[in-house]
Amino acid sequence: MKPLRVSFPALALLLLFAAALLSPAASGQGSLQSRYNEGVVLYNAGKYGEALIVFEEVLARRPDFVYARNYAAKAKTLLAREAGPKNDLEGRLARLIIPEINFADAPLGDVLDYFAARATELSGGSVAANFIYKGTPEQRQNTLITLSLRSVPLTEAIKYVAQLSRSKVKYEEHAVVVEPHQETPAQAAPAAGSTFE
Repeated sequence: MKPLRVSFPALALLLLFAAALLSPAASGQGSLQSRYNEGVVLYNAGKYGEALIVFEEVLARRPDFVYARNYAAKAKTLLAREAGPKNDLEGRLARLIIPEINFADAPLGDVLDYFAARATELSGGSVAANFIYKGTPEQRQNTLITLSLRSVPLTEAIKYVAQLSRSKVKYEEHAVVVEPHQETPAQAAPAAGSTFE
């Protein structure tokens, strides 16, 4: 049997063609792979809730991505385990996974009412959380929230809403208390008609 002889230019052309076919960019998966890698970094940093959001996003675009599916399952297990020993309200809310949230300029009060209703619904009535807002009625109505999340623990969603509304959250025995950060005089908006020099 004679050995197969291939010229150098033909071999180089064949290798370039194979590399182009196997590259992630050629299959349109380059950005998907980088998004998956972001999820792995978040997971390794112990940010399981945020990692889970990324893995669910990847799986929505490519359901057969086995590694993303495995990481998503591990993140859910770790989130449940972290919440497991806690039997307080925060722990019970952390075990509730909201499949999807889409708020577009929703008043903060409506968002908090939604969280209370979803907690009852997702827990089958075993978790009844009161959401108490300590701001003014105007703040409750005029603080608008725009947020889109998928497969997120309820406590993570509450954390994001608190960040967006510049509020702090405190978990009490039967209530989630949301209080707007108090502005210092230097942070306060200037009075109407004020000018800056």
